[in-house]
Amino acid sequence: MKAWRVNPTRSALLAAVALLLAGCTVTPDMVGFLAPSSCAKIEQKAVKFINWTKVPVVNVRIRQNEYLPMVIRLRQGWPYVIRILNRDDYGHVFQANTFFSRVAVIKTTIAGKVKEETCYGAIYIPAQQTAELKLVAVVDGYYDYVDSYLSISSAFSPGRNGVIIIEERTPRI
Repeated sequence: MKAWRVNPTRSALLAAVALLLAGCTVTPDMVGFLAPSSCAKIEQKAVKFINWTKVPVVNVRIRQNEYLPMVIRLRQGWPYVIRILNRDDYGHVFQANTFFSRVAVIKTTIAGKVKEETCYGAIYIPAQQTAELKLVAVVDGYYDYVDSYLSISSAFSPGRNGVIIIEERTPRI
């Protein structure tokens, strides 16, 4: 019978992986992780003319790891308020890296607190709280979003995926 031995190389590798994953887990009040190299911008002059009380509001609800609606439609060049209500008893990560890099985020409020960051790839929404994003859809396209516990990959996503469609602005003529 062979005696069980500890392999020091394997032990060191497992410890390194555990530390890496511990550094990538989501903590409460975390916003701005997975930030893209650059995000879309609009001129501050244009932002001053937006009446946020009259822009379309898109309500998204998280319940039992499911986002409703799973398909969100926006129009290029228009401002929106996206409210994400987490009705679960634990936090969720709304991860949409490419989407966040293609919209101009003007203001982010999570659980009633305004966040400084406007360029990020994912946001953490605490249990029974709401995130509100004021943004302008800048670049048209199809953008996936996932519910992920870890910021390193959507491969660790326990929730369902969805899509955000920014429809191309068509000329009036």
